[in-house]
Amino acid sequence: MVTFYYICNVKDKQYIYIGEHYDINNRNIEMTDKKIGLTKNPYNRESNWSKTKSPILYRHIKVYEVDDMVKVEKLLHAILDSRNTNGEWFEDSDDTLVNDFCSFMEIYGGKLIDYVSESVSKEKTDSRLKDIVNKIGETTLIRKYLNVEYEVILTKEGKLKFNGEHFDTPNTCYNNGIVKFVKGVKGNSGTNGLNQFLIKESGKRLSEIVTNELD
Repeated sequence: MVTFYYICNVKDKQYIYIGEHYDINNRNIEMTDKKIGLTKNPYNRESNWSKTKSPILYRHIKVYEVDDMVKVEKLLHAILDSRNTNGEWFEDSDDTLVNDFCSFMEIYGGKLIDYVSESVSKEKTDSRLKDIVNKIGETTLIRKYLNVEYEVILTKEGKLKFNGEHFDTPNTCYNNGIVKFVKGVKGNSGTNGLNQFLIKESGKRLSEIVTNELD
C-alpha cells in the first residue's frame, strides 16, 4: 500500500516543484517537457492541474521546501532559460532535467519533501508489454540513461527484466531498476511511454510496434 503524504498549507512554508504530464492509461506521450513552479500547497497545486476528464493528467516528481520560493523559481528559470519551451515548462528530451533540478536544490539548501504523487498509487501492470511480446516474442531492448545504453529484456511473460529483477511497467523499470543501479537510490521521474526503449536487433522504438498494430 502506497502512503500519500499530505502537505498542508502551513503559514510561511514555501515549495518549489518539478512535474510532468502523464497518461492514466499508460499510453505513450511524446512530450518530455517538465514544469518547474512554486506553491504554498503542493497537493492542491497538483490536483488543480489534474481537474479534467482528460486521460492526460499532471503529477509532481520532486518537491522541495525553500526559504524564498519566488527567488528560487526566478533563479531556476534563468539558469534553464535555454531549455524553456513556454512559461514554466522546460525541454527534457535528454532526460537530465530532474537530476539538474535536484542538484541545484541541494546546493541551494532546499529541503526535499517526502511527497508521493497520487498517480503512483494508480500505477498498474502494463498490458501493452504482454501484447507486444505475443507479437514479436521475447526480445532485448535498449534504454539510454545519462548517455549510457542499458539492456533490458522484454520477457515472454510480458515483464521488463533488468539486472536480474522483473518490472511490470516501463516507469518502474526505469526508476527502480536502471536509476537505482546507476545512482544507488530509486528515481522518481520518467514515464510509461514505450518510445524510451529501442529494440536492439532492429533499432526501432518499441512504441512503433503498438502503432503498427493500430494502423
